[in-house]
Amino acid sequence: MSYNDKIMDNILLKSNSYGEDVEVVDDGLTHEVVLHRGCTSRFREEELIDSAAYCLNKRGIEFSFLSDESCCGVMLFLLGDEESAQKVVDANVKKFNKHGVKRIITICPGCFESFNDYYTKHPDFDIEVVFAMDLFDDVDVDASGYVIHDPCHALERMQQVRSILHNVPEERANSCCGFGAGINAGSKDLTRKMALETLSGDNVITYCPSCYHTLNRVNSSKTVDFFTLLKDKLD
Repeated sequence: MSYNDKIMDNILLKSNSYGEDVEVVDDGLTHEVVLHRGCTSRFREEELIDSAAYCLNKRGIEFSFLSDESCCGVMLFLLGDEESAQKVVDANVKKFNKHGVKRIITICPGCFESFNDYYTKHPDFDIEVVFAMDLFDDVDVDASGYVIHDPCHALERMQQVRSILHNVPEERANSCCGFGAGINAGSKDLTRKMALETLSGDNVITYCPSCYHTLNRVNSSKTVDFFTLLKDKLD
């Protein structure tokens, strides 16, 4: 089975890109504001959800989780499987509307890209999409000793994150962590090489769960997520 086919099967049959067996249960409730957790945070790095949720709660931002959350389908779009991706979009839009969702907050740049670029084209999608970082633009964090890793999905946010995180080098860590576009599945050695290059300098801050997952596996002592650092500063 090809990488594309495996991803397609995982998302279409198990509602997540990792192919984890999970019971999808509709709680039947209204969820006007949801924190969309994303596949990597849900199934590989749950502490990122805890950190983001803590920060949102600290700011008094009300939200809930969908018990029947499914993958946004962004990887299908990126792999060129638009037919399968559109099936995911259709199913998720129907689910969001059933729950009365009015606002989606996401901590994953890939999910934000998916909702913002693809879902907004759907005739039945009338939901505000917010990247969680946007809710903390007025916060100042001393990030001395760190260098920022800007995820491929969020290069347009380079200046934004540096307006929040201060005392960091203007230059960024190696541009790609090695996770995306099938590199991790196709060549774990290449992924590790790229991750080691990214981690070759100061401690690294990233604001993408997939990038965090890749870098954290290589050297957890040098890798921190944006919201984990923010959580410590908001205490």
